[in-house]
Amino acid sequence: MKWHLFILTTSVLASALQTLPPVQFARHSHLEEFSLASTDRVIYLEEDFSEWKDQDGLTLIPPSTSQFAGTFRDDLQQLTNSSWNIRTVKELPEHASGIFLGRLKPQNYFTYEDGTATEEGYEVVVGMDRVSILGSGARGMWWGTRTILQQLVLNSHSIPAGRVEDAPAYATRGFMLDAGRKWYTLDYLKDLCTYASFFKLSEFHYHATDNYPLSRGPNVTWDQVYSQFALRPENPELMPLVQRLNETLSRSEFDDFQNHCAQRGVTVIPEIEAPGHCLSVTKWKPELALDQQDLLNLSHPETIPLVKSIWTEFLPWFCTKEIHIGADEYDSTLADDYISFVNEMSQFIHQTHQKRIRIWGTYEPSETQSIHKNITIQHWQYGQSDPMMLAQNGYQIINSEDWWAYLSLKNDHVPITPAPYPQFFNTARVLNFADVEGWQWTPQLFNPVNKTEQPDSNAVRGAIMAAWNDNGPDATTQLEAYYAIRNGIPVVGSRAWSGNVGPRLIALTLDESIERLTRHAIGQNLDRKLSHVSDHLPGPLFSWTKPHSDPSQQGHQIGLGSKGMNYTMRLDTNGIFTIESKDATLALSEDGQLTFLPMVGHTHFARSRKLMDSILLSLEEFGPTRLARLIKLSTSL
Repeated sequence: MKWHLFILTTSVLASALQTLPPVQFARHSHLEEFSLASTDRVIYLEEDFSEWKDQDGLTLIPPSTSQFAGTFRDDLQQLTNSSWNIRTVKELPEHASGIFLGRLKPQNYFTYEDGTATEEGYEVVVGMDRVSILGSGARGMWWGTRTILQQLVLNSHSIPAGRVEDAPAYATRGFMLDAGRKWYTLDYLKDLCTYASFFKLSEFHYHATDNYPLSRGPNVTWDQVYSQFALRPENPELMPLVQRLNETLSRSEFDDFQNHCAQRGVTVIPEIEAPGHCLSVTKWKPELALDQQDLLNLSHPETIPLVKSIWTEFLPWFCTKEIHIGADEYDSTLADDYISFVNEMSQFIHQTHQKRIRIWGTYEPSETQSIHKNITIQHWQYGQSDPMMLAQNGYQIINSEDWWAYLSLKNDHVPITPAPYPQFFNTARVLNFADVEGWQWTPQLFNPVNKTEQPDSNAVRGAIMAAWNDNGPDATTQLEAYYAIRNGIPVVGSRAWSGNVGPRLIALTLDESIERLTRHAIGQNLDRKLSHVSDHLPGPLFSWTKPHSDPSQQGHQIGLGSKGMNYTMRLDTNGIFTIESKDATLALSEDGQLTFLPMVGHTHFARSRKLMDSILLSLEEFGPTRLARLIKLSTSL
């Protein structure tokens, strides 16, 4: 077996832009290159490999190589604005022009950093008029296509002749989105998955249930505090879990979500929280709550059967070998009850649906019981769990240490330790772990204080960054959540892929590499770029004045769609108005109230103005640092 490091035969200039994750690229010739302008628009797929499906990943719906090839073709068509064909052939032709997809032999050529064989490795060979991508599995071939697309974006649709051998250091390379305290639409989730796949992330941890923290919530009774159960049960007996039907994914929608991600090499890891963060349950059945009402009373005879019935409903939905049951921040005086619950749920889920479970790292001081070793612990904070101790005791762990991994969207509250979480992902803590200049983080690195106390890397499955909505649904819009994690995804993906052996990020050009690649990431438009409009053109993008001579004209169709950052919109008005799109509505009412409705279920009351006032409204006021101070929330059913 062979690790993915490939020694360069020619040096790479430190100023060069990098693919993310970076690759070791061995140039064959300074004179030859592959150019999209001159190559045939054909993808050749090796027949014996075309129906191959990986078995070692977490998804239960692994795409075939031909399905990955179809998605790659769609990406090329978007990139080139031209049609591409796929030809399945018995043998890849030696002298044809185009892109060639096949199987790497031997298939166990690549390994993860711990020595385990991986289907995620690939080899790329670039020639004068052809590119060959050979994968150790279907996903390996897929990740090779991401490298090619990134090279084409960075090099103006051409790639110098050369060779790459590459594979990830860790299997778990993920991100978590808190959908339990903020609703995200299906289209947004799919776009985010496409974006993450472009940077070779392998997991989307979907935190589907939660509630606003009771310790610092609004001045209302506990049963009025915001809670969310983002999955729509088909069993009518479980419908009381749902607070807002329009903020749920149906089974067919969740299937669409999972399939879309799987077709891009990403597995959705769903999480349903218990026994803490459970207002969705205790609002329905308050008799099952402890004195802290978002904690379930595990000693009540109806509690565990109810939790099992919830999982019985949703386990058939989840096309993954592992799921997450939450299990964090429970009453430490009830340690034995907690540990018994976690172990019982693990046994129940494995016996009924053959799935393994994950939990958040939670220290429960029991002298008689312990969490079963077949349960993966997702460490998130010292004081809650100790990665060194977990590894020494035989647990598999995932690194979500909050010092580097956490952000809290539009929120500046102090968490358990006295330091606020950043509102944007802090890439500096990945590039300079433990505040040591140039010490680039890897998934093995947990402790930023006692730098030598890091767990054995063989116990570490990988890492997941986490975006939380601690300020609830009124703090951000969907796109603001994207902007908050936009740069973190390629940086975390790069370091989780490279680990200790792969190439490092070039800090000098990283910002430019991120900006170039994120703005051209194929298959989605979370940056909300406008077609055929340059971001760098001077002057207004659009200007319109309602003519005084024609009072019958009631409106004007702009037709440009949603526009991403950065821009300012100026409105001068002496009367009521409404601006509408499929994404949002901005309106001034007769009573002088300005409202912004982002079409995801909530009305944001932006400002109150007198009717005849002239308004200068800068949408920068709704940016990531100020929105929470400017708006109030009214939930719309």
